[in-house]
Amino acid sequence: MLSWIGVAVAGALNGTFAVPLKTTRTWKFHHIWTVHSLLAMCVFPWLYVFLSVPHWQATLRAVPVSGWLGLIGWGVLFGIASLLYGVAVDLLGIALGFAIQLGLSIVLGSLLPLFWAGAFHLRTARDWLFLTGLAVMVAGVILCAQAGGSKTKAEPAAATGARFRKGLIIALIGGVLAPTLNFGIQYGTSLLARVGEMPGSARFPLLIYLAWAIFLSASALLQAGFCFWRVIRARQAGAWTAPGAQRDAAQVVAMSTVWIASVFLYGRSAFALGRLGNSFGWPIFIALIILTSNAWGIILGEWKGVSRAGFLRMIAGSAVLVLAAFLIGQGSRG
Repeated sequence: MLSWIGVAVAGALNGTFAVPLKTTRTWKFHHIWTVHSLLAMCVFPWLYVFLSVPHWQATLRAVPVSGWLGLIGWGVLFGIASLLYGVAVDLLGIALGFAIQLGLSIVLGSLLPLFWAGAFHLRTARDWLFLTGLAVMVAGVILCAQAGGSKTKAEPAAATGARFRKGLIIALIGGVLAPTLNFGIQYGTSLLARVGEMPGSARFPLLIYLAWAIFLSASALLQAGFCFWRVIRARQAGAWTAPGAQRDAAQVVAMSTVWIASVFLYGRSAFALGRLGNSFGWPIFIALIILTSNAWGIILGEWKGVSRAGFLRMIAGSAVLVLAAFLIGQGSRG
């Protein structure tokens, strides 16, 4: 039970971390994301490794270079997915871009680890319950996405022609790559197990943080590099030291702390759920991100002026996500 609570809390934290994107005054998105990527995905993970992981240098040498390169590859894919997410939403709008990418993330992030483990079967009622829960969760994502589209007044009513086709291709690629956060966490854990660096105890091995730090650092360098290039290209680097920048910087530090806490907590909780924890935990994690983001949207006044139908659609979508989480939880038991 504690493991499920950990997954839920991790999702709530991840749904909270982006609040500074709405409250910073001087820094724009690319300023924030440059600093956030470096702190949350590179500095903080390695700081944790240095302070808490014993003999990590020996493990670094024990794992073959090919293993680390594979992990770095997952990190690069996660970085690409993060960048494509924003592009797809810009081209297709929140409703369609959000639904395609998170819908694919939930399904692929849950089912592919089952296939890899040779554990995907439809032999029992619980197997079907889990699959039904995934389908219901995708429906909830679509409802929330439609509601999100209705509250974004500046968004075009629809993307058409070449813009739509381009956005659709990017959204599909981004959706396929979206669960690479889950895959990278799982790959890093299994990598250490394959080379005999994982202790036999059922307790969480701190060495896993080393694998996660390498995975996240690859993503950080890609995302930070791209955002830094955008800042320089727009000649907006002065914003980092402009009046009010210290306040924004403090918010981004808090933002980064919450994000890495959510990822590490999810990883530990999924590990505690057992061999298939990444499959069962991932959809719950994503559902809590959406639910918490919706709640913050209400608190920050993002839903003011939205039609009653749009607001009710968001409430309905949130309720469907809760139902889906219950079904998935029941399907994962036993």
